[in-house]
Amino acid sequence: MAMPRSWLPRAEEIIDVLRQMKSKQLDRAAIEQLFQLQRRAANELMTQAGAPKASRGSAVLIDRTSLLRWTERISQDESWQLVRQRETNTEVSRSMAEVRALREAMAKEGRQPFSFPIVEEVLRATCASLPSSIYIGAGRIEIQVSSGKPDEMTVAVCQLLYELAMALANDPDGFRNRITSGAEAGGLETGNELTGALQGD
Repeated sequence: MAMPRSWLPRAEEIIDVLRQMKSKQLDRAAIEQLFQLQRRAANELMTQAGAPKASRGSAVLIDRTSLLRWTERISQDESWQLVRQRETNTEVSRSMAEVRALREAMAKEGRQPFSFPIVEEVLRATCASLPSSIYIGAGRIEIQVSSGKPDEMTVAVCQLLYELAMALANDPDGFRNRITSGAEAGGLETGNELTGALQGD
């Protein structure tokens, strides 16, 4: 996921300042101050916003109105990145809290917890993105792991189960469609009956 522009959370404030300014043009120093950027980033922003190339020895200036329109467009088009970033941060915090709680509970029982890396792709897993080692369909779920040392296989299974759990949370409709396919052949008359059985109803 692309990182949101550093100034994007302040976009409304920046837009208000640009609207109230009387100066027709801004130089790089003004861009650095307004957008809170370093020199190189300020130059890149001015180029992206359409600032003309300056002749040798002269300062680069950008039209305030053009910069205002560009900032408004970027704010409108890229604000979703802030929402996604907040959602990801919330999900990471929640998952980390759950893992800590589980590890503490296992430690109290004298059991050694297993650890594995959790990446954003796993947190955003859907049924369609699950690896081929996880199969969902016709009233059953299958998980396959490569042969290896018992501890390695156990960790691999735990990691796949975690990814499966995230897919179920993120994509309940996709799970329902897969698990209820061919439900009659599995001995359940309807998809609703199977879903109820899985939920313990």
